[in-house]
Amino acid sequence: MSRTVSDMNKLVLIYESGTYASSSGTGQWLGLVTNHTPTETMGVQHIRYLSSANRNVDISVDGPADFNGQITFHPQDWRALVFALGSCIDAGSPSPYTHVISELNSNVGNAFTSGTTNPFMSFTLEDSQTSSVTGGNLVRTFNGCMADSIEISASQGEMVQCTLNYRAQNAVYSSGATTAVTAGTSRPFLWQDVKVHVPSGTVYDEVTSMSLSISNNLDASHYLNGSRVIAAPVPLNRDYSLNLTVQATSERSKTLYDQYFRGGSEFNILLEVTDTVAGAGSRNCFISLSGCKLDPMEAPSLNEGV
Repeated sequence: MSRTVSDMNKLVLIYESGTYASSSGTGQWLGLVTNHTPTETMGVQHIRYLSSANRNVDISVDGPADFNGQITFHPQDWRALVFALGSCIDAGSPSPYTHVISELNSNVGNAFTSGTTNPFMSFTLEDSQTSSVTGGNLVRTFNGCMADSIEISASQGEMVQCTLNYRAQNAVYSSGATTAVTAGTSRPFLWQDVKVHVPSGTVYDEVTSMSLSISNNLDASHYLNGSRVIAAPVPLNRDYSLNLTVQATSERSKTLYDQYFRGGSEFNILLEVTDTVAGAGSRNCFISLSGCKLDPMEAPSLNEGV
């Protein structure tokens, strides 16, 4: 027997192409992953029936198999946004090289996978717990993963953090070798790299924390098709929300409360993440939000602090 210890745990991302849930290519580095919690259920249904003459469960039947999970990581790039939004168009070479990541709606096909179901952007995850015994590894490969939601958050003095929730079609077990991956060498993004423009061009210097949430509201159906696993999930209505904590100033309070909250004016927001060490033109991320409405707004009156 050999212990499996956390220092040997590994999470590898693999792109999918061709048909849905078919992985292709080499292992990809997602970021500085601090936690991966897969949730797997076999949908066991416990049945009691008449005439068994006891108080116990009479029979247990395996039901629908569901696989989902949550990944928490410090991003070194923004490829996770591609899986949340669906489209990435590259341009520029060699400097700067840009990736325009944008929304993909239901009437547009996926650039990497095909089929009559028109599946959304998907990926494969390999989670491995390695031991020192040959053939003693716990390797789970989750195929057909789709981003159900992603949250990007930043707080003063901390590293930027991403939380990715996904739905997968199936999981395959192996006790053998794991997929190789090369660790990213770029430094993680920090709070000092983040600027919030409300609206675009007006930087709020007093923001102490922010969190952006993108939700695809996946419909993961178990059809009557002879399979226990889900079909390709279908993204339904898309939701965005941005939460900001801002230290109050007379200027900010008036704009936020009187114009945007009580006045109801729509506005745009620009989230800017720039590696302050690499400098402008390298490792930049700009997230544009339009049609924003402020609701609710809290401005508590406290007995101390700003």
